[in-house]
Amino acid sequence: MWTNQPYCVYQQLKRDGIFNCDPHKSILLKETNFQNAYRWMINQMKSKIGDPPKNVKVPIWAWYRSKNYQHCRPDFRWSHFRWSQDYEDEVCMEIDIPEEQVLLSEFEGWHFVLGNSYLSPAMNHEKYQRLNDWFDSLTPKKQQRVKEKSWQQIFDITIRRQDKWTMNGEMVQGCFWQLKRDQVRKVWRLKKDARVREIN
Repeated sequence: MWTNQPYCVYQQLKRDGIFNCDPHKSILLKETNFQNAYRWMINQMKSKIGDPPKNVKVPIWAWYRSKNYQHCRPDFRWSHFRWSQDYEDEVCMEIDIPEEQVLLSEFEGWHFVLGNSYLSPAMNHEKYQRLNDWFDSLTPKKQQRVKEKSWQQIFDITIRRQDKWTMNGEMVQGCFWQLKRDQVRKVWRLKKDARVREIN
């Protein structure tokens, strides 16, 4: 997989041999919708891959498929990923994490969790409308249960590229608890206004 992190994270990893995400330094965790979505994902990770190591509170995120159903690192020239450069100086690390320690999920589907929205399993417009009308008829308490159950679909990353209704798995993210120095294979430094270069 590939994870983008501030350059200081890479320096810490080289120094200490291990990196755990500090929730107090996360830009995204300042927002309520991200806090709720992370809480849900953390519970899924505990259920599907096991509890985190001691003192680890939140997961590290990485790309498993970055575009067009391809298992490849993000293309630094591809404009869609420019939003991911959150820091003036950051790295993209190619990492090798044991499969049983990673929870993969569909990136587009994840946005339904972030938006606290119902993820309909519909495969056509008619069924989509029918299911959403049914969902709207439920009580708020029942809606929340149905929404959370619908989010399990994001863990199906099967490639089914047929039409706009069956395009799950095009972009896949991976969550894991911690990163060790010996799990890093390659490192590229992405510094603002400087050429991308491999540093490890």
